[in-house]
Amino acid sequence: MRLPRLAAAATAAAAFIVTLLPGTAGAATGTTQYTATGVDVHQIQQSAEETRDYWTPERMREAIRNSAQAPAAKPPASRPDVTDVHGADEKQGPAALDEAVLPRTRTTGLRAAAATVSVSQEVPYDAELSLYNVFGRLFFTGSDGQDRACSAASIVSDNKNTIWTAAHCVHAGDGSGDAGWSTNVQYVPGYRDGDGPLGAWNADQVFAAEAWTESGDNQVADMAAIVVKPSLLHGNLHDAGGGALGYRFADGATDYSDVYTAGYPGEGYNRDDLTGERLMYCFGDTVDASSFNPFDDRLKMDCDMGAGASGSPLIYGVHDDNAQIVGAFSHTEEFFGERVNDDMFSSEHGTYASAVIDAASAHTP
Repeated sequence: MRLPRLAAAATAAAAFIVTLLPGTAGAATGTTQYTATGVDVHQIQQSAEETRDYWTPERMREAIRNSAQAPAAKPPASRPDVTDVHGADEKQGPAALDEAVLPRTRTTGLRAAAATVSVSQEVPYDAELSLYNVFGRLFFTGSDGQDRACSAASIVSDNKNTIWTAAHCVHAGDGSGDAGWSTNVQYVPGYRDGDGPLGAWNADQVFAAEAWTESGDNQVADMAAIVVKPSLLHGNLHDAGGGALGYRFADGATDYSDVYTAGYPGEGYNRDDLTGERLMYCFGDTVDASSFNPFDDRLKMDCDMGAGASGSPLIYGVHDDNAQIVGAFSHTEEFFGERVNDDMFSSEHGTYASAVIDAASAHTP
């Protein structure tokens, strides 16, 4: 049984500044609905045509450049008590996913050479490799009017049109309600060098926990689901992209071995060669980010990816042909404006994550 959560003030750190990646999400027109499970649901009002017209190649490049600018996160003002405690909420992705997304033949030597790959490397690309398209670039406009970009990935859902990302990519997390939602939300699966084989997919509804939208709680709630509209040319996203990642969401679960994370970093720790144009990955274990604090169950992983990689899924079970999302890249640590290590953090993916994916999966775009 889990202990009740403390007020956010008890978790504030004096020395380190938690930094969200890539930036604030923004002002939007639209409506927000509130579910009984604490999930805010935002209906996108822009048409697919309006969003497609907005994202010129120049704006996409500017969004990727802006992703390297990350503001310090505000400590959450309050945190609702968790009353609906889930056990493991688990759904399996497609079989043989590792051969398709991270081929054994291309990673065998790497895995034999080192226990971890904390210095991100490019995911091998193959034009014939359809499941490369499980991952993609998420473009949006923030509340400050800046175009920005995150990372995202397809996640198993009943509607076959859902992607998983970080909540700070879709809402400012400041209690601003409708004004906090991102605009011009567009997803490009299989993104590489300014293009994607399946074109652009437009958001229909966005789902984030109230614990994020009201107070920016990055310990338990910096995750979001986006249901995209089916493509007139390709049909459902998951069918067109070759599948989706499963998930395992459980309260208090922090320690996983042999975890991959893959996304599009525009910058990184002690790196000056990352452009945000290529899919990169790290490989290693996740641990409890704060083992001395029983109320903080964030996941921590050694990975040098930074801004632009926000929303990158943490994937467990790849080597067992049972790839499952267990987290999403949320934030790093800084000291006086400088990142101090290669640690990357994910919010705990438990009750709030389960509520978000359940709400999204039930929606038919």
